[in-house]
Amino acid sequence: MRRIFPGSITAYSQFGHLKVPKSIKNICPDCKEKVEFVLKSTYQSSKHGLMTESACPSCKQSVPFIIITKDKETQPDVYIYDPHSTTNPSSQIEHIPKIPEELVRAYKSAVSVHHSKENAATAVLAKRVIENVLKNFLGEKAKGLTLDQQFEILPDHINLVKPVSSLSPLMASGGGLYKMLELETEMDDEMTELIMDLLEDLIQYLFVLPGKIEMTREQIEKKLN
Repeated sequence: MRRIFPGSITAYSQFGHLKVPKSIKNICPDCKEKVEFVLKSTYQSSKHGLMTESACPSCKQSVPFIIITKDKETQPDVYIYDPHSTTNPSSQIEHIPKIPEELVRAYKSAVSVHHSKENAATAVLAKRVIENVLKNFLGEKAKGLTLDQQFEILPDHINLVKPVSSLSPLMASGGGLYKMLELETEMDDEMTELIMDLLEDLIQYLFVLPGKIEMTREQIEKKLN
């Protein structure tokens, strides 16, 4: 699911007391072209929202749209079904550049056996995933070291601040993005979507992921004690 921001909605129609999208400019989940979707007016209604679809003008694939309604609000939240934008890592990792194929296969195998409730097989494959993650960054230096020793030296072999520090040139005073953020130049729909993606990525990277790792570590420690 990928949220549609109001700037991408080009026209509205009325559905009861709700103001719902009639047409939306967005990236097609199938062909990746930026197109204008014209939503069907035949909605499937439920207690918490509406569902409809639209055919992509470029590739002709039918794309579902979900409209979440809220009490006492006339303008609902709108989402496009995009399987590649899901927060499930098994669907995300394939689209990350330079990720080792061996790591992708090991993780998918671990997910598969976990869903099958095969705990022993899950443990074996989980260890393989961890070994692959460490091997990707440590290479030959991982040989002969236990997992705890590898994790101890891992920070010396991976630049965790690079993804954030690489944003510095984008934010340079007088640059194109700086002028957009200062309202000196106009920001179009596509750039707005990219900026919202960047905000989400920054929050995930700097707050959500570190917090989740810490909470999971604490839960594992409690389980072991």
